[in-house]
Amino acid sequence: MTAVSAPATAQTTAASPGSATAISAGGYQGCAITPNERLKCWGDNDYGQLGIGASADDEFRPVLVPKLKNVKKVSAGDYSTCAILSGGKLKCWGYNSYGQVGDGSTKDRRRPTQVTGLTSGVRNVSVGYYHTCAVVKSGKVKCWGHNNYGQLGNGSMDDFHTPKTTARINNASHVSAGVDFTCATVNGKAKCWGYNSDGELGDGTTDDRKKPTQVKGLDKGVKKVIAGYYQACAIVNKGRLKCWGYNYYGEVGTGEHGNEYHTPQNVVGMDRGVSRVDPDYYFTCAVKNGRAKCFGDNEYNQLGNGDTDPRDVATPVTGLTKNVVDIDTGYYHACALLKSGAAKCWGWNGEGEVGIDDMVNDQIPTPKRVHL
Repeated sequence: MTAVSAPATAQTTAASPGSATAISAGGYQGCAITPNERLKCWGDNDYGQLGIGASADDEFRPVLVPKLKNVKKVSAGDYSTCAILSGGKLKCWGYNSYGQVGDGSTKDRRRPTQVTGLTSGVRNVSVGYYHTCAVVKSGKVKCWGHNNYGQLGNGSMDDFHTPKTTARINNASHVSAGVDFTCATVNGKAKCWGYNSDGELGDGTTDDRKKPTQVKGLDKGVKKVIAGYYQACAIVNKGRLKCWGYNYYGEVGTGEHGNEYHTPQNVVGMDRGVSRVDPDYYFTCAVKNGRAKCFGDNEYNQLGNGDTDPRDVATPVTGLTKNVVDIDTGYYHACALLKSGAAKCWGWNGEGEVGIDDMVNDQIPTPKRVHL
């Protein structure tokens, strides 16, 4: 559930045909930014989350989002999608029953729609389950949508259909919206708020928080913190990976499973060199020294290693042993971006979320190149 932009090491000029500069995996969909700053999306389109207009048909290969140009960043969430355009203008679309598109309504939007008040200066956006958050130029965090557990972080539990400022956050560099909770990176510190029954806020309790709370032990040296489904992860100094929260399938990566962790834990074998991480529905994927590794549930081949056995330690993704610059996860699938600009996905493909124009195979056990 990360907000994705072109990594500094990715090829962004003179790219090969069918390449991408950024990729984002949503619940059952995916999106990629092309070298000419256009957006292509694929997969589930029940709520218009592909942004292509009136059709509700699933798309098994990438389709161009009409009239959307100068795309700088994209975040595909569970049932909606957002993109930051040139100048920091933010547009969103898709499922909107809780106001997560941010246009003041609760009507689903099948085409990109301007978020109220965010016409410039947006630096980072993250679409979660039923809520959305963004970092603006001032370093403040603004959130909107569903707020039943305080995931908007403004001290209330009321839904908001337009952006509202999150309390106690200044100088944020990144925000990540998960399932009913949110985390932000603020001056090298990890702060989270919202739902906490499985310890996903990492503060040592299971108490929900309506305002940001400090993640225990992560008060300095944090490069980025990412909110997932019922777990969260942070990259700290020297690329060490720490995760916490629900761990029934081993998605925290400690070498054990069946329990939960209320404070950050070291992920086995990921003590340095981690540059990207994305936790999602009972599994987590990361990039270490250019290699893709995943752990947790694997029923639908979402770990990308060719089998369906769960893993409680980070396991290499088949074929992605070098030059991986980014990785992003959906419910049961994942996607990676290579230095060459190639985008590859794997896992569940029932709605076309792997993006390879395959309407026969529901599961793709190892990475395949997306047909951009």
